[in-house]
Amino acid sequence: MTSTTDVPPAIFSLPIPSLPSIPPTLSYDPHRAAHTPLVIDNGSTSLRFGFASSTTPQVAPNIVSKYKERKAGKQLLLFGDAVDAEGGARSQAKTPWEGDVLLNFDALVSLA
Repeated sequence: MTSTTDVPPAIFSLPIPSLPSIPPTLSYDPHRAAHTPLVIDNGSTSLRFGFASSTTPQVAPNIVSKYKERKAGKQLLLFGDAVDAEGGARSQAKTPWEGDVLLNFDALVSLA
């Protein structure tokens, strides 16, 4: 007869996945009095945007989502990396381009 000793089960802690984060946005306050324009380059795969006085633009994927926030009941227009920050917005995300062909004009107009 074989005897087995009771060994306590091993407990391992699993890493907690981090939520997607939106990078901090540039403040418009220094540009408000100078009326600095915002420049948007709507490419087929990436969206480049920034202030006209900036030397380097910010780059994000060219994806747009109109999303109604449940808590406040407000309609939000999210684009780029911000779409990943809201759980329900990802299912409503659209891209205006497929390759170099414009297929979803409504998503393109939403940014303007």
